[in-house]
Parts: sequence; structure tokens; C-alpha cells
Amino acid sequence: MLEVILFGVAAGLDNLQVGSSIGLMPMQRRRLHLLALGFCICELGGAILGLLLGRAFLAQIGPLANGLASLVMLACGVVILWLAFRNEAKALPDFVNHKAVLFLLPLSLSLDNVIAGAGISFSSAPVLTSAIVVGVISAAMACSGLYLANWLRRFMPRRIEMLSGAYLCFLAVRMMIAD
Repeated sequence: MLEVILFGVAAGLDNLQVGSSIGLMPMQRRRLHLLALGFCICELGGAILGLLLGRAFLAQIGPLANGLASLVMLACGVVILWLAFRNEAKALPDFVNHKAVLFLLPLSLSLDNVIAGAGISFSSAPVLTSAIVVGVISAAMACSGLYLANWLRRFMPRRIEMLSGAYLCFLAVRMMIAD
């Protein structure tokens, strides 16, 4: 079971980083909770879906999933940077609180959990329990980053959005290079 926990932590590292970056944005409390719920549903659902789809699916979707996740992250980072540089007081919160971001960001980041769920079928551990553990760990890491960064936002400089957008772009490019 230790290998499954470590697998879950590895699958959740990008969620922790992205959650931390998005959590620094000016977000309504309700939207913050909805984004956290979206991460929980997508991360857990992605691992179970990957388990159900199995190994054949792993070979088909692997490269596509990583590319899509990095493109969505890059797009979010570029838009955040653009709005921060334009110093639009209302546009940045409107973007971060938009329904599409609340839906697409958790969905794109859960694609690695679909791959992880398919990969778990190779494990000697109980597969359904393993998929649930990976999903819960990934979701917990995303929510931890999201809520901790949101709490830390009050202590940050006013223009922290630029750093957040740049970091999202860096993460996306790093994911693209690693593939």
C-alpha cells in the first residue's frame, strides 16, 4: 500500500502547485469552495475512470492527456498575466471566477489521474482501493494548495497575480518539455 500512497503523492504534485497558484487569485469564497469541490470530484473520478477503462486506454490517451493539461494551464497563466499587466481591476477576478475555469482546470488536471488509475491495474494492491487512495490524495493536495494560498493571499503584495500567472506558465512549459 506504500507504493500506492507514493503514487498518489506523485500524481498530486501538479495539483498542489496549480492549486497554490490559483489560490493566490482574487476569488469569491463560494467559487473557491466550488473549485475545491471540482478538484475532489475530478481527481477521484479520474482515478476510478482510468481503472475502469484499463490498460488499453492508457496507451491511447497518455500523450494527449499530458498535452491537454499543459495547454489549459498555459492558457490560464497567459490570461492571468495579460490581465495583471493591463491592471484590470475587475477583469482578473471575473476570469478566475468564471465557470469555464472552475470546470476546465480541475478536469484537465485530473487527466493524469485517469492515467494513474489505468496504471494501477498493474499493481498487486487491491485496485479499487488503490484508485480511491490515489484520487483522495490528489484531491487533498489540490485543496491544500488552494486553501493555503488563499489564506496566504492576505499577507502578499497587491500584484501577486503576476507571479501566479508566471508560475502557471512555467509549470505548463515544464510539463510540455518533460513529455
